[in-house]
Parts: sequence; structure tokens; C-alpha cells
Amino acid sequence: MRGDFSLPAVALALAACLGCKSAYFEPRPKEAILHKARTGDGWEIRLVQYRAHGEPRGRPVLLCHGISANDRNMDLDKDHSMARWFASRGRDAWTVSLRGTGESDRINPEKGRQGGYDFDTLWREDLPEAIAYVREQSGGGTIDYVGHSMGGMLAYAYLSQGGGGLNAVATLGSPTRLDWGGMFEPLLEKLAEVAVGKESVVPMALSSQISVPLQGELPAGPVQLLLYNPRNVGKETWKRLVAIGTDDISGGVTLQIIGMVRSGRFGSADGRLDYRKDLAKVRTPVLVVAGKLDRLAIAPAVKDAYRALGGPKEWLLVSEANGAQADYGHMDLIVGDRAASEVWPKVEDFFERHEN
Repeated sequence: MRGDFSLPAVALALAACLGCKSAYFEPRPKEAILHKARTGDGWEIRLVQYRAHGEPRGRPVLLCHGISANDRNMDLDKDHSMARWFASRGRDAWTVSLRGTGESDRINPEKGRQGGYDFDTLWREDLPEAIAYVREQSGGGTIDYVGHSMGGMLAYAYLSQGGGGLNAVATLGSPTRLDWGGMFEPLLEKLAEVAVGKESVVPMALSSQISVPLQGELPAGPVQLLLYNPRNVGKETWKRLVAIGTDDISGGVTLQIIGMVRSGRFGSADGRLDYRKDLAKVRTPVLVVAGKLDRLAIAPAVKDAYRALGGPKEWLLVSEANGAQADYGHMDLIVGDRAASEVWPKVEDFFERHEN
């Protein structure tokens, strides 16, 4: 009886998932140029390029998503795309989907793509390859970088260990302390309770897509407020992000992040590298941005990176007190309805002031 029930239930769930995804899917515009780069350990990662409108007036910028996400976070639709916004401002803009997400390679042992990769793998393999590829395609000079959430954490690890090729960096909602009361703690502890294995994949895409019809339809509860402020992100935008911008998480990444939550360390999985301590060596200019209402990456945990960085560095808290129409949550920084006027110009200004 149990088997008879489970198969139809799975089929129904998959059908609902596909239906919700197609209902909110928005294809990239014709000007999007698709690229693939190959990492040193043999994975192909997808990059998408938007050429600068008119005469280029700044370095290329590479944008990287966070955990449980893909490149569509930075390029959701015509009104919510940091990549297309930068292109409209005269910069070549590139997005990347890290391995296991978007249109990048997925785990496939038959093709030598083993599971179990962790946070360290992403900054050692995927991030350097994406940076090198954009630099090569752009003439070899340094580039600017924007990382949201884990995308910013990857940049911190990369820079702390001497990574180069970046002229200036902006991190958006990227904590370096995960044990200071943010909602990372109970969320990831729940994942640990379901016996996440290093070789497994946490199927966030499927579960999120099934939930799309309910997203934004009920009064804002703890899960919604964990991720965004409804005053900044419209219901249809949020549904689209859940449908096409949410992705699976490697068990290895999950376990390493859980380790950071439990230990309070921001370091390598083997304990040999202390990324937070080594941030003092960084001399790449970094703008550290936090949302005042961010319950996932709370402002003090994000500011921990700012304090640790060697400099040059700047701090920005996006809040009503600092000129925004509403306090910003975690995802508002990249898909907020007013992010293009309240957040992104400050990133652009930082980059422009650090041209050399």
C-alpha cells in the first residue's frame, strides 16, 4: 500500500513542480551570450554575458549567487536583473552558476563528476575558473566582482588565500559568523537532523517549486520574513525567484556550513585555514553591504567580515534610516523592486572610486 501511494504522489509533485516552473519561467533576452568554462577538476560551469550598452566605461563585473540558488538570482527578469543593470550602465556583466546549479554540470559519477564537493571546492575550483574566464574573454585585465550571500563568502575565502584578478569587490548579505543568532542556525540544524550525507544532494529546487502557488498568498510568516521584506519584493517577483532561481545544495556544502554554524569558525573543512583571520591580509577594496532586516545573514554577522578585512573597505547598511524606503531583507538586495535605485548605484559608485 505504501508503494502504491508514493509513486502517484511523486508523479503529482513532479507535475506540479514543472507546471509552476513553466508558469513563472522567463527566458533570457536575445542579447544574453552563453558561455561554458571548465574547471581544473573537470566540471563545466555556465556563464552568461551581457555586453555593455554603448561605449564601455568600466571594468567587466562578475556576479555570483548564494547557497541554494543559481545565476537567475542575479538576472531574474527585465526589471530585476543586476547583470542587465550593469550592462545598461556601460559595463560588460557576467553571471555564473556554480557547479550543481543552473545549467552547469551536475553530479554524474559515470562522467567523473563525484558528489561530496564542499564550500572549499567552490572557491578553489569554480570561482578562480570563472574569474580567469571572464578576464581572458575581456582582454586579460582585472575585473570587479559582486557576490550575494555565499557568493560573497566565497570571495572572502578566495581573497584571504591570496586569490587575484579582482580589482574591487562588493559583498551583499555575506556573513562570516554563522553562530550569532541568525536564522542560519535553526535552518541548517534542521537539515542536519535529516541525516544529510556528504555525497547527497539536498533537493531544494523541487521542494521550493512545489510551494510556488502558496508563496506570498498568506500573511507573511517566519519563513518569508527570513528571506525577504514584502515591502521591498512584490509577490510575483518572489514567486518567479522561487520557481526558477532556487536550486539544490551539495551535501558537502551543507555539512561545511553547518560546521561553521556549530563552531563559529569561518575556515576550511579540514580546519587548517582560518579565512576570517586571513582576511586581515586582503588589500583588494571591498564594499560590505548588509540589510537591516536580514534575518538570515544578520547585520552584525555581516559586519564581522568588514571588521576582519585589511582594507581598503567600506560598510553599507541598507535601511530606512540610511535613505531606503524600507529596511532590506536578505534577498531584497538583489531582487528588491527598488534595489536598482537604492542599492546597486552604491556598488557602482564604489567600483568607480576604486578604478586604477
